Amino acid sequence: MADDTGGTAATGQPLSYRYGWYTTGVLMLAYTFSFLDRQILNLMVGPIKADLAITDVQFALLTGGAFGIFYTIMGLPIGWMADRYPRKWIISTGIALWSLMTALSGLTRTFPQLMLARIGVGVGEATLSPSAYSMLSDLFDKTRLPKAMSVYTVGIYIGAGLAMIIGGTVVGAIEKTPDIVVPLLGEMRSWHVVFIVVGLPGLLVALWVATLTEPVRRVRPADAADAQAAGFSLPRIWKFLASYPLMSVSLFLGSAMFSVMSYTDAWFPELFIRTWGWGPQQTGFVNGAASLIAGPLGMLAAGWWSSRMIQNGQGDACLRLTAYAAAGIALPAVLMPLMPNGYLMGVLLLPLKFFGGFTPVLIPTAIQMIAPAALRAQLGAVFMFTVGIVGVSLGPILPALLNDYVFRDENALRYSLSVASGIIAPIAFGLLFIGMKQFRRRLAEVEGATSA
Repeated sequence: MADDTGGTAATGQPLSYRYGWYTTGVLMLAYTFSFLDRQILNLMVGPIKADLAITDVQFALLTGGAFGIFYTIMGLPIGWMADRYPRKWIISTGIALWSLMTALSGLTRTFPQLMLARIGVGVGEATLSPSAYSMLSDLFDKTRLPKAMSVYTVGIYIGAGLAMIIGGTVVGAIEKTPDIVVPLLGEMRSWHVVFIVVGLPGLLVALWVATLTEPVRRVRPADAADAQAAGFSLPRIWKFLASYPLMSVSLFLGSAMFSVMSYTDAWFPELFIRTWGWGPQQTGFVNGAASLIAGPLGMLAAGWWSSRMIQNGQGDACLRLTAYAAAGIALPAVLMPLMPNGYLMGVLLLPLKFFGGFTPVLIPTAIQMIAPAALRAQLGAVFMFTVGIVGVSLGPILPALLNDYVFRDENALRYSLSVASGIIAPIAFGLLFIGMKQFRRRLAEVEGATSA
């Protein structure tokens, strides 16, 4: 039955939607490890700053600049590869790379060494999402795709939540004995051990991804003439984006500005530590619980809500709901750091994580719905590029800059975070909303050609 058949395997055999959901689950696990390896750094600000003698801005470069810039730059050529070569092998290789580089972070002794290791993590993680977006769009039709994207991207908050809880527990358990002697490796600090423990299990996930069946790429009638275009070409990407300038601004720049507020969470654990004197275990539990509860709920709500709207004929559902989320997150983002106690701050983390989960589900789905066949992974990589350059990099760095150069007080972090959100939120909403009409026009062109 048509309802039971999803994509097609490279062997020509049909793949059921059940297998599509299995693939989605494996990719979600990979995304979980991606964010676990990425976010574990954020819980260890104090020990790393003390041991390496670095400033807030230098730490922000570790979590934003060093990681984010290479994560985004490498996404473009990897996106081209994912449009032409087996995506499961690209993902599997990337997982192995970022897992090894996370473990190697535990062997570093200087700031440049740790920065190089974080660059390696960024390069490895750049392989995942462009390839996964492309695979999922070949496994599901447009009404199921938002749901599949929501399940895949749940890995963001599961990984971030586990990073906070596991990392907080480990750091809290050994913070009284920060020097640990490990066989063969000698004396190590507690944060070194955390990197090694978190990084190595990812190698098993890399092997699991390698067992997946590679789906055949879907080619829509609207894209048939373009499907065989070869070679990575920035002019071809630019030509498409320039044909729909307002839509492109919304999908790429608007979502990137929204993501700035999400990536300021690099400072949330340290916010509780500096403002209320909480320990790593307590702050890890509160931040981790918020990620594990509200983040997945937001993602699943975004996927199911947008799927229902699309079924009812509202084709712009993904972009529209993202704009609404940008409006919804504004007040909690501004108020959360200013709350009079840590527990109220913890409560306001819930709407932040809930609305923050909309963008990574809805915008990649919207891009796959309107992208030419030969540019699907590459446009997914452009999304990762803009989110990385603007969000992953600016999210941690903007509050640090305000803290170091405006307030000039390490304990003013709460005001830096509040001001940063107050500036970014209205800009994100405006940028997301202006491209709605052109998005509907492009979607009509794709669906019209397919119907014809």
